[in-house]
Amino acid sequence: MRSLIRNAALVILSLWVSGFVSAQEYPNKPIQLVVPYPPGGVVDITGRLLADQLSRELGKQVIVINKPGAGGTIGADFVAKSPADGYTILIGGAATHAFAPAMYKQLRYDPIKDFVPITQFTEGPLALTVNASAGIASVDEFFRVLRSKGDGANYSSNGIGTFPHLSVELLKQKTGTKAMHIPYPGGGQAVVALISNEVLFSQNHLPVVLPQAQANRVRILATTGASRSSVLPDVPTLKESGYDVVASAWFGLFAPAGTPQPIIQKLYEATAAAAKSPALREKLALQGDDIAVAGPAKFSAFQKAELEKWKNVIAVAEIKPE
Repeated sequence: MRSLIRNAALVILSLWVSGFVSAQEYPNKPIQLVVPYPPGGVVDITGRLLADQLSRELGKQVIVINKPGAGGTIGADFVAKSPADGYTILIGGAATHAFAPAMYKQLRYDPIKDFVPITQFTEGPLALTVNASAGIASVDEFFRVLRSKGDGANYSSNGIGTFPHLSVELLKQKTGTKAMHIPYPGGGQAVVALISNEVLFSQNHLPVVLPQAQANRVRILATTGASRSSVLPDVPTLKESGYDVVASAWFGLFAPAGTPQPIIQKLYEATAAAAKSPALREKLALQGDDIAVAGPAKFSAFQKAELEKWKNVIAVAEIKPE
């Protein structure tokens, strides 16, 4: 028995030492940051901004690799099956690590078991938005109109399973209201539908609605974050307006399961240092995002809570997996 215990202790010690040594040497070659979406989009821009800062902090180049498809799950699966050495990491979010298990019948990875969370990086609230000519000036007035329409209300989204879709389903469930979902191919089309009075409202990403709000075509009534957006500090949140709705489009870094903890810690610390850049914060704010670096433990707990939260929203809304 003593021999078994001694051998087990030696194995654990050797693994710890191996992880420590690899972290001491890490990184000694370029790192791949996988963006599971096409080039040019908001996530790609965020990934490239972060990669540039991480390259400076780590002293090795961080190269963005785009692997789009299936709502981000193709890129996430690629990282899940990559070597657990810290040289292939993912910028993932709710779509890949909270929505996906309920949205896809045959998801090829487990968002908990196949990854190690490194840190959350950003959060971007959505904006509850109506047509500027609708005569709706406040959140309470919006809900009065929504309830008065009963089954006749509708809203636009960027497609089935997107944040603008699921965030409204959460809103409906929390407030006991009804509204028919009208999906569009993207955010631009969803907001055009709102401007054209095809729908009553949209709850969409800030970069999509801000230009139209500045042109007085739409009115932003509230945002959906836990606190007010730095981009719209004068606009209340739904939460502070008395409606228990919090839905921010978050992104963070993940590594394949088995990546040594010292390497995870080094990547977290580098991200935290990168996040202090005023230029980075300013550029992310232009996309409607706030920096929210939280570390491995907090990010892990947050991701698990989001996974459970959105699984329930999708089930109650009876959204069928693809």
